[in-house]
Amino acid sequence: MHRSSRWAAIAVGLLLLTACSTGQDGTAVPEVIATTSTAVAAPTPWDPCTIPDDFIEQAGLNTATKESGVFGRDQNGFKICGWESQPPSSKYFFSLFVGIASIDYIDDPSYFDRLQSVRVGARDATQYQQLSADSSRNCGVAFAAGAQLVRATLVTAGRVDDPPYEPCIELNSVVTLLESQLPA
Repeated sequence: MHRSSRWAAIAVGLLLLTACSTGQDGTAVPEVIATTSTAVAAPTPWDPCTIPDDFIEQAGLNTATKESGVFGRDQNGFKICGWESQPPSSKYFFSLFVGIASIDYIDDPSYFDRLQSVRVGARDATQYQQLSADSSRNCGVAFAAGAQLVRATLVTAGRVDDPPYEPCIELNSVVTLLESQLPA
């Protein structure tokens, strides 16, 4: 097709796409058709780093060790915040992960196992272990809060040979102490 034929075809196409309405005297009048598109932002999970320091201290955690994200970044759509236990022991690291997900998220056997129904404070929850985690040193618990999934983990520090606590009992105690600050 020659260059002028291409432009003619494009012009005809544009004319066909132009809408017209009939004016008062019966002549065609161009009509402007406006469309608006509003993009709906994806919901943002609640940020656990907004828990006030006094609640963090009451739960036995060290506010000076607060870490947002993993290396400062959220992961897989989850807002993350973590703290070490109070000095001088600093025996474990406690983390909260909050994302827009259902409790089915932890049903993935390639990441989580040893799922067990538990009660944490006033909430029904699922206790779990990350795949290959040592249950004598680590524990996780998850529960739904509306459209959000709240996961809490306790990971014993590597320099602690024999933890003086049972990880899941300690984790559930910390989550219970923070419960009033977590999403409903």
